[in-house]
Amino acid sequence: MTGSDEQQQTAFCLKEIAESKTLILNLSAGFPKIRAAYEKYKGTGLKREYDSLVDLRRAVKRLLEEFPALVLRLNEYGDSELSKTTERLYGVLKKFNYIGTADYSKLCMALESFANGLPTADHNINTAKLAHLMNRARMGYFPTDLSHVKMLKDAIVFPGEPVNLIDPCCGEGIALQAFSKGIQARTYGIEIDEVRGEEAGRRLQRVGFGSFFYSRISLNAFQGLWLNPPYLSVPSENGTRRLEKSFLADSMRLLQVGGIMIYIIPYYRATPDVCRVLCENFTDLRVHKFIGKEFERFKQVAIIGRRIERREAEKMAKKLSEYMLDADKIPPITDLPKDCYEMPAATKKVELFKGAVFNVSELAEQLKKSPSTQRLFEDRTLDNRKLSPLLPLNLSQVGLVGASGMMNGLVECDTPHIIKGRIVKEKKTKIGVEDDKGKTAIREITSNRLIFNVLTPTGLKSLG
Repeated sequence: MTGSDEQQQTAFCLKEIAESKTLILNLSAGFPKIRAAYEKYKGTGLKREYDSLVDLRRAVKRLLEEFPALVLRLNEYGDSELSKTTERLYGVLKKFNYIGTADYSKLCMALESFANGLPTADHNINTAKLAHLMNRARMGYFPTDLSHVKMLKDAIVFPGEPVNLIDPCCGEGIALQAFSKGIQARTYGIEIDEVRGEEAGRRLQRVGFGSFFYSRISLNAFQGLWLNPPYLSVPSENGTRRLEKSFLADSMRLLQVGGIMIYIIPYYRATPDVCRVLCENFTDLRVHKFIGKEFERFKQVAIIGRRIERREAEKMAKKLSEYMLDADKIPPITDLPKDCYEMPAATKKVELFKGAVFNVSELAEQLKKSPSTQRLFEDRTLDNRKLSPLLPLNLSQVGLVGASGMMNGLVECDTPHIIKGRIVKEKKTKIGVEDDKGKTAIREITSNRLIFNVLTPTGLKSLG
């Protein structure tokens, strides 16, 4: 397999475009049969008339659902002309009279011709566009530009008391640190890469290591969610699924109702299912695209919203999905009004915050700050102080002090001297009395002897 072949097989959008192509061709092949069944039973009043009409409407709905997703996939691929063509065809399909038109031959011919012209891993590939996809994927880590962080921060009014802020994929912690600068905030981050996580630990108050999806964090305990999830163009070593929706669905549960979310993704990843999650769980949604080279490189938009209790929002989600099809319609971030969101005060403590991987560095930092740890080692403070006996030491006590090695240093007095105590082993031979058989017992005994070496101005003396 060549490198080019491998790239074509691993590009996410090409795989998804191929799935769209298969679906469109299958629907195109099935439409004449569904229509023929409807014509056969139309006007009979039989149940089969109703069933055939349901089948027809279901097929039409599936076709119309696929086209917005396909437009976004083509935008990721980078073929703007084909994306515009797909959007125009989508407009025609929405207006087509599926019930009143009996002959579907022209419709099916157009769908088949369009589908066969789509780029897939083994067909109609533009090598320049594919190379751009792969280069973007190799860059891997996309930290948010700090000038854009400031503009997003300016849109929020923070309370006068501490709030809890979290970034579920914090990288080196640069974005959340900048976002929280100058306000009362407790900052939390999760990072799967250990090296970046250690950097984040120098900028944020708490950092958990490992996958966010296996971390344990208090729900409804945060007032702000900064979410800039990975959006690689190719499957990574961590899996073959898209992560934008997974991060959104799992991390929004950390926000309290009324909390503010900032969600940063490429506009072409605001797929219908992502838009549905947004509209069902957030209100006051605003979408603004990044400006300058940031948008040219990554096509990012910031979606801001306030969390609410879950609701049904099918029509709103469809409207948002169609709005995201064309980046030209999305206003720039410079149009984002200042102070248009008010972040609520904290109503709950973050009692549980554990990454999927044990973070030794964070444990050490937490222990340093722990009052319990400080109390545990208070005795050592006493040990380090200069100690004096309450009463003069007797001869036996002097021996114990010397044997322990604590009598070891300068003695300042009228006759200054240096004293050091040490223990030496001595062997003695003991001869016993003669027994009735004329034999004498001889034993060797080892004992400890305490010696004090005293250095005085007049010389060295050993006492023992």
